[in-house]
Amino acid sequence: MTSGSDSKRLYKNKAFLYLIASQTVSAIGNWLDILAVITLVAVKWNASPLAVSGVMLVFVGPMVLLGPFSGVLSDRFDRRLIMLISDLFCVVLVLGVAFSTQLWHVYVLLFLKSSYVALFIPAKNGKLKEIVEDDQMQAAIGISGMIDNGAKIIGPVLSGMIVATVGIQWAFYIDAITFALSALFLLGVPKDNRKVKVKVEKNEQQKMNFISNLLTDMKGGFSFLKSIPIILISLIITTFLLLVLQIADTQFMVLLRDIFKDPVTVAGYSMAASGGGMFLASAIFTKKHIRSTLDCMFFGALGLGISLVALALMSQLPPSFLSIAYPILFFLAGFSFGSAIIPLNIIVQKSTPVDKTGRVFGIINSMTTLGTLIGMVSGGILSELFGVVMTFIVSGTSLIAVSLLTIIIKSPIERRFQMSPKVTKQYKENRKFEILKAAETVFCQKGFEPTTMKDVVEVSGMSRGGVYQYFSSTEEMLKCILNERDEQFEKKIHNLIQSNQPVWETIESILDEYNKDSFNKISAVTYEYFVTGWRSEGIERIPYLLTRFNRARENFIKMLQKGVDTGEFSPEQPLHTIATFIINVTDGILLETNLAGKKEADTEGQINALKLYLKTALQI
Repeated sequence: MTSGSDSKRLYKNKAFLYLIASQTVSAIGNWLDILAVITLVAVKWNASPLAVSGVMLVFVGPMVLLGPFSGVLSDRFDRRLIMLISDLFCVVLVLGVAFSTQLWHVYVLLFLKSSYVALFIPAKNGKLKEIVEDDQMQAAIGISGMIDNGAKIIGPVLSGMIVATVGIQWAFYIDAITFALSALFLLGVPKDNRKVKVKVEKNEQQKMNFISNLLTDMKGGFSFLKSIPIILISLIITTFLLLVLQIADTQFMVLLRDIFKDPVTVAGYSMAASGGGMFLASAIFTKKHIRSTLDCMFFGALGLGISLVALALMSQLPPSFLSIAYPILFFLAGFSFGSAIIPLNIIVQKSTPVDKTGRVFGIINSMTTLGTLIGMVSGGILSELFGVVMTFIVSGTSLIAVSLLTIIIKSPIERRFQMSPKVTKQYKENRKFEILKAAETVFCQKGFEPTTMKDVVEVSGMSRGGVYQYFSSTEEMLKCILNERDEQFEKKIHNLIQSNQPVWETIESILDEYNKDSFNKISAVTYEYFVTGWRSEGIERIPYLLTRFNRARENFIKMLQKGVDTGEFSPEQPLHTIATFIINVTDGILLETNLAGKKEADTEGQINALKLYLKTALQI
């Protein structure tokens, strides 16, 4: 069970309170907006089922197109700024919808608005991870879900009242106001709090590689999902669940307009009831320990399927009875949907490192939205061909099939993946990488000696126990970082030696790399670590220093020996001496560059002087 103290601590977190305040007003506005648009198109303009599906397509289409991209952006840039920009543009676009007179105007404006919402969602999820500690995450997600679903209760009821009393346009005006209020609340959320983040490179060459870096980050998000297969399998099932659900969901207003004289009021109550069901599910999962995500998905899909079939089979009953029965069925559907979706969100938030949150949720949003899009199109086509009642029956029975498939594969999936040593190892490697990344950032900011384990815990976004599970000290972390750099350098030299490239060109490329990467703070941290090793408490660092030194020298000797064997070099000094000289000189250049800067240290000139010595010593 999640203790009530977690929620109390969250309510003392001002950043969290501002974030959920922003989410609250924005979510209410969104539900005002959705019902108003559907009413405008399906009821006032009496559009066809396919046209109604088109409205829902432009609502969610940008999630597929922009999901991974927006997720990477939220990991690379200030998340609060992304959310602010999104809210302000949405104000303008919603007002544009209010004055639209043709269907294509609505399509274009909603597509643009949804594009900014697609930027907002991963930024919001990432910000939640930034400002909430791991042990409070389940409570935070539960509260966030309760707000979203509470808005789904309030929004449709308000929208129905507003549309009925003062007209559709006012629903859009109020929605624009909620986006403006959301932006104001976001001003109370602190700026980017991540000390571990991917910095946007500023030199020209790195700008040219920007798109390549984005694609690499997206690939990293996919790799992370693959490393925890129980999440990946749950995501695939969720995608199929949303696909078959949307076959019916996009046609619910078409169903209601065929039954009721006033479909807007019934739609408002039904959507509110659905939100009430999801609100209840959020409240339960805020405190309930989730033993099996797949069990939750089974019961959720089954409940949804039964609800949709019942909606279809009862459609011939008197409207007076259905005006009561339909909201009850929508409540069941909302609770079932929340039971299927919320556990997946919780496990993803808990498992994802803070600087991967954006891209991981971007990918998740894209996959689930792709399923949603396919379902929307299918729903419109089925409704045109076979009628809306048959569409609901197809959707409901398909959901029951998804639930049965989920329970059939549950045991083998959990046995094979959750208990797999290979999966466990991959997951641990990912966590270890994130901790080392955090440690390197703190080392470069504070230096090695002042850095504490507490500093690394705070920057990593993990719990104290989560970090100590992998490392017992900052010294152990630094050694892992240095060993990784040494292995990468050794591999690079090995690959260069194995190539047909002349050895001298290989040496020049290595020295040019020194020049390019000379102002590297981790180098200064390394020097600090070893220079302080003369003290009695650091005396064990000397053997480690010698081990690294000898390892590097052996690599240089191997490279020089190849030049001798091929007749490229005729050294005037022993290779051992030349290799030692290379290391000593480059170490000195790197140290001076980090202390005084490239200009004062004349880094490029010193590297060129070393090249001149080597040409003489090797008789090139």
